[in-house]
Amino acid sequence: MTDPQSLAPDFARRYGPRALILGGSEGIGLAFAERLAAAGLDLTLIARSGEKLEAAANSITASHAIDVQTLVLDLTGRDVEERAAEIVAAQDYGLVIYNAGATHGVGLFLEQPADRALNLVRLNCATPLAFAHPALSAMRRRGRGGLILISSMSGMAGSGYVAAYAASKCFEIVLAEGLHWEMAREGVDVMCAVATLTDTPAMRRSGMVEIDGLVPMEADAFAGGALDALGSAPIWYAVGEAAADAMRGNRRTANTANASRMSAQLWGIDAERPIQG
Repeated sequence: MTDPQSLAPDFARRYGPRALILGGSEGIGLAFAERLAAAGLDLTLIARSGEKLEAAANSITASHAIDVQTLVLDLTGRDVEERAAEIVAAQDYGLVIYNAGATHGVGLFLEQPADRALNLVRLNCATPLAFAHPALSAMRRRGRGGLILISSMSGMAGSGYVAAYAASKCFEIVLAEGLHWEMAREGVDVMCAVATLTDTPAMRRSGMVEIDGLVPMEADAFAGGALDALGSAPIWYAVGEAAADAMRGNRRTANTANASRMSAQLWGIDAERPIQG
């Protein structure tokens, strides 16, 4: 069971009474939920699978005396902006965590339907905006609260085989930087937590292959590090600031080449196969 003392003593006062976790039924989202429940925050979990949401809620309430509500929602739906406003208005959310957008359909851009890329833009760009606006507006009125956007090291540079995904995750990083600057004067904390390769059910389902010597981060370790960092910086890198700085110091073309090779390796793609015209 998660130790509630892993969070700062005043965490619940700053970010309670309830947290909204989008993509909260498993993996990183569930790890956040378990840590927040241990700290005494009530929860609202959103995901597409009602069955997984119910299992997550039952698991949490079996260990913690809190209220857990669940809501089935497709975060790429055309009515998501209207739904976001309704959901945020329905509860007193002191913390919103946007944890959606795992890599699926890895492959060359032109070998996939255009709507797959557009779907990633809706999921990782449009929907975070739809929830951030009403949530931050409410937090500004209270003078406290927090928003965490979950991004990926893929957003640090362009990458073949995940071109649209990497671009959409870059959006979250830059958005959080700007919102952190704007909201700091209002007493509201905004942060982007940038994940490295993390062991989650979604990543396993994506077809990722195991590579000798490459050990994925545990979801609980990622969630704990991100929550500890909230309020201290606009961006928290799971790999550490030194590793992120080293990547930023490289030529961007080199980073893209390295990221593309890694993407091919992780998903068992033959990177030497000629691209068909």
